[in-house]
Amino acid sequence: MPTKVEASLNQIAVVTGASRGIGLAVVQLLDGLGWEVFCCGRSEVEQLPWLALCHKVQYLSADLSTPEGCDAMAQFVLSRATKVDMLVHNAGAFVSDTVLNAPDKQLEGLMALNVYSPYQLSRALHSILRKSSRPYVFTLCSVASLKAYPGGASYCISKFALLGLTKMLRAEWLSDGIAVSALLPGAVFTDSWAGSPWPEERLMPPKDVAEAILHAYQASPRTVFEEILLRPLQGDL
Repeated sequence: MPTKVEASLNQIAVVTGASRGIGLAVVQLLDGLGWEVFCCGRSEVEQLPWLALCHKVQYLSADLSTPEGCDAMAQFVLSRATKVDMLVHNAGAFVSDTVLNAPDKQLEGLMALNVYSPYQLSRALHSILRKSSRPYVFTLCSVASLKAYPGGASYCISKFALLGLTKMLRAEWLSDGIAVSALLPGAVFTDSWAGSPWPEERLMPPKDVAEAILHAYQASPRTVFEEILLRPLQGDL
C-alpha cells in the first residue's frame, strides 16, 4: 500500500469500468487526491449519485464491448485532455461456462470487452500518454490470467489474452517511457460475487486494488511493477 499520499499537480487519469467495484474505487481515490479523471461505464449518469460528490471527474456512458463505444470514449478524452498520466483498463465482465457449453458468441463478447477495448483505447490514447512526464498504463487482469480452472473457460481465455496484450504494450512502449503493469487480483468483493455464499470478509476490498495502483504509480520513474499479484489473505476461493 502507498507509503505516502500526495496531492495531484494537474495529473490526469482515464479509468474504464468506473461505475462500480474496482473502477469506482480508483476514481474516488484519485479524485480525493486532486486528479482530473475521465471515466466511463455502461450506467447512465443519473444512476450514479456518487458523481455529485466528486470534484474533477467527467463521466461518459459508453459500452466498450463495441467499437463505437471505444471510439466514443477515445474522442471524449482526446477532445478534453492534452495529456494522460494514468490509463486504467478496468472494464470487464465475468461469466461461468465451459468450452463445450458456452453459448454462441459468448467468448467473442468477453474478448471484445476484456481484450479489444483496452487494445483499442491504448492505441487511441498513445499520443497523449507520451506527453506525460510519468505515463503509466494498468490492466486489470486476474489470477485467472495465470491459471485456468474448470467452469471459467471464456473468462480465463480472455484474461490470458489480456495479460498477453499487457506484455506486448510493455515491450513495445518501453522506448516511449510508458510504464505498463498488470494487476492480477484474486477474489475482490464486487458485483461479480453477488449471490455467492462467501462473506464479504473473505474477499479483498476494491480499495486495496486501487491503492496498489497508486503505490505503483508513485514509485520512481526508474521502476515498473510488471505484475502485481493480490490474493485474499486466506487464499483463493
